[in-house]
Amino acid sequence: MSPAPRTPKSAAALAAGLLLLLTACGGGEPEQAAEAPDAAAADTEEAPAQAPRETAELRDPVEMAPDNLCTVLSGRTLDGLLGAEDLRSDPQATTGTPDPQDLEEFDRLRMSCLLVSAGGAMLQFDMEVHEGPYVGSTLPVVTEEEADPGVDLGDFAVTGTGGDGAEVTVVEGQVLVYVDYSRMGGGDEDEMLDGALLAAEELLASVG
Repeated sequence: MSPAPRTPKSAAALAAGLLLLLTACGGGEPEQAAEAPDAAAADTEEAPAQAPRETAELRDPVEMAPDNLCTVLSGRTLDGLLGAEDLRSDPQATTGTPDPQDLEEFDRLRMSCLLVSAGGAMLQFDMEVHEGPYVGSTLPVVTEEEADPGVDLGDFAVTGTGGDGAEVTVVEGQVLVYVDYSRMGGGDEDEMLDGALLAAEELLASVG
């Protein structure tokens, strides 16, 4: 007797059985693959964002600058650098009081003082307070690559000695300080550099 022909019902049952078999063997893989991107996205969301590099908050130069740069240095420092007060001149050719007009013309405040003594010593000191971080100067421009590694003052300090004296330029944020200290006939270079650094430190400390 020949076998009975396969009916549509039996064919459907066979197809359902094959589908069940495929699902049992490997049907879970598409679902797992779909879950993988979701897990990666969750990891990305949970990972903390890298904090931006901190930058110093800019301040108003008018509020930072001393009222009169020429009166900033202590009497003890001036006595050590120039001698007794009665031997020192009044500030000469100075602009020690900040002028807000400089902000419009130069984007910075500029102050300068010059003191001399009867003993032949001279002390010039300048300050600039910029609207933004220091990038250049109306004074000789200095860079961090020129910094003196032996001086821990401000963000960086550039020093020089020779001739009759010593020079120091210090940058700290928006502020630049310049000191030129000399004596007629010269003197001990290390001692003169120490004196210029002391003056620069006091000038920086006067910034509000």
